[in-house]
Amino acid sequence: MSVKARKTTVFSIFMIISILAFPRHIKAQDKPVYKNRIFSANQFLHENRPPHRTHPYGGTLVMGARNIPTIINPILTTHTVSADLTSIIFNTLVRVNSTGEIEPNLAENWQISTDGLMYTFYLKRGIKFHDGIECTAEDVQFTYRQLIDSQNNSPYRSHFELIQKIEVLNKYALRIILSKPFPPLLFKLADREIVPKHILEGEDLQKTSFNYHPIGSGPFKFKSWDRETNQIELVANPDYFEGRPYLDKIIVKIYPDSSHLWSAIMRQEIDLILYLNDEDYQIIKKDPAFKTYKISWDKYWAIAYNLNDAILHDQEIRRAIAFGINRKKIMEKISISGIESTGPFHPKSIGFNPGVKPLEYNPVKAKMNLMHRGWHDVDGDGILEKNKVDLEIRLLVNESSKIYKKMAVLIRQQLAEIGIKTKIIFYKDENVLNKGFLERNRPQAWLRFFKGFGLDPYEAAGSWYSVSTEFCKAWDYKNEEIDRLFKSGRVIKDENARAELYKNIHKIIYDEQPACFLFFPSISHAVSAKIEETNEFFNTYMPVYTMKDWYISDN
Repeated sequence: MSVKARKTTVFSIFMIISILAFPRHIKAQDKPVYKNRIFSANQFLHENRPPHRTHPYGGTLVMGARNIPTIINPILTTHTVSADLTSIIFNTLVRVNSTGEIEPNLAENWQISTDGLMYTFYLKRGIKFHDGIECTAEDVQFTYRQLIDSQNNSPYRSHFELIQKIEVLNKYALRIILSKPFPPLLFKLADREIVPKHILEGEDLQKTSFNYHPIGSGPFKFKSWDRETNQIELVANPDYFEGRPYLDKIIVKIYPDSSHLWSAIMRQEIDLILYLNDEDYQIIKKDPAFKTYKISWDKYWAIAYNLNDAILHDQEIRRAIAFGINRKKIMEKISISGIESTGPFHPKSIGFNPGVKPLEYNPVKAKMNLMHRGWHDVDGDGILEKNKVDLEIRLLVNESSKIYKKMAVLIRQQLAEIGIKTKIIFYKDENVLNKGFLERNRPQAWLRFFKGFGLDPYEAAGSWYSVSTEFCKAWDYKNEEIDRLFKSGRVIKDENARAELYKNIHKIIYDEQPACFLFFPSISHAVSAKIEETNEFFNTYMPVYTMKDWYISDN
């Protein structure tokens, strides 16, 4: 074939491909001229977008964080920025929107039997994992079985313990059968994302490489994780069933402490920062480069106790600690506003008992309690002792958080004023808090967050229900009456009866003081002013999946 003939053939093939690829929905008179024009990827997206996707595509969102990310696996992941990333890399069967309502996600619709024991879900068709394999009922069944399997040691296992059977009806339908009614089930399903069976079947979930290279079906795809800097990069999923996200990328940058993170904010290297303290919030809210939000958080700080410890087993000692800690002063010193906690439920929860009042800050009463239990300052050094042994509390504290460190120092100072010595045991990552660590360091207490609010009060139960498998429940709290009430609360359908039951739980737990309950902080956040459609995210429920709708304004 001559050179001229080959050129003619190549040109003809090119023209045929161009015609076949041309969008058929464009009218003839609207067709653009292709001559001497090169289309970019974003131009193609704009001209082929779903009807409801009307904003500009493109740009990168940089998110700043302090805590080192942990594995990204919905079966096991519980905390740090990794928990947020699971919500945009994966999809749930159903999801909770910004008003706290359950809505479809992978499931198109569902039916619940009149006795509350049978839930039948019908999946949307054509939803694919990031490797191109379709997500089906087999994947949903596999995920929930992994959550329930005790060998996986999932921190969410107790949430699904009433599931008796999971049946795949066909490729796009499955049925969950319960042993007893469990009204919070939909909210528990909304909290766990679906993983691909074809990748994880037969894998050791604790050791699988998937934990560092996750593949989901969500709006953003995992691209990379620099294990030295812990920078993580996600890219838009062009095949997402609700339409491609507007942003091209989300990058997570990790900073060693709050000061480094703050410097990055001031240099505008970061577009999104969650959990600002009040001092920083007051500064950044005046900066027109950012939009700020202040919302009531659903978590509370508390000092959890090892109730098997010889000292803290004594309830009067625990009450003395509560009398000796000035919660309002701690909030003031760490520049965080909030409300004092009187137990496991947020004031907005139906489980909250307004009749439970916080133990007042009263160091005199604290000292009297300790003296009545046989503790005295024998040698005049300010520290109480009994049988020649100082009254000392060994306290676990996360050293990666500047706020935790400040709180620990303040708690140590306040307890010293009532004669208690505090030894702070620092740790960098909750994953190190294994049996060996606990045996070596013998901590008696732990400064940490607890969940105090949920769409159902049972969601706040994990730390105080003895059969719970909640993450980092280092020591068991067991109260037979509390367990009985929690079991009843899971199956009672009458809303008023359930509310009274949980209010009773609230009172019993606060009276026993299995932890020194501190406060619910109001949490402040900031996002770059150039990012639009962020209001749906910044609320009590903080639905992370709504980040798929964030876009960078043309202005």
